[in-house]
Amino acid sequence: MKTMTSQKLSCCLLLTMATFLVLTKSSEAQPVPMSQYCRTCTIPNLCNRVVNGATNWNEAMVKSIDACTQIAYRIQNVTNGILPQITGVEPQTKTSIQDTCKEAMDSAVSDLEEARKALNKNDPGTMISNLASLHTDCADALDQFGIKFLPLNKVVRRYIKFMSVALSVAQTQQ
Repeated sequence: MKTMTSQKLSCCLLLTMATFLVLTKSSEAQPVPMSQYCRTCTIPNLCNRVVNGATNWNEAMVKSIDACTQIAYRIQNVTNGILPQITGVEPQTKTSIQDTCKEAMDSAVSDLEEARKALNKNDPGTMISNLASLHTDCADALDQFGIKFLPLNKVVRRYIKFMSVALSVAQTQQ
């Protein structure tokens, strides 16, 4: 009798587990499909997040340029407060780094605004030219002096990634 009860219990347990696995598998979140504007991008997940919801190339470009512009503004904000926080370098070096980062991001914002205008005028050549003006002077200055100021280093690396996404999206124009 014990054997029969054990077998019934085992069958019930097995059936319960199988049902659980089937239900769990079917309720898992499906991966977000890759946007057609991100297929050649070297950072596809970031690209997919940036152009999320874009229904055409123009919308994808607007989203890409806007994302880059927001990060350039963040770098400007972080740069304004870095002088007192950088240690181990001469005061004139601090000032030089801050000025370099500010000038680079002012130029970046200007180029991104021009890229947006070119997009609106249906001038992809000028738009790509402005996007290709990747302003790495800030990152170069940080590297040159071995500055490991995490908030700035992190947002500068992020800016470079977002610019890469924007250039990739620009290359997908039909």
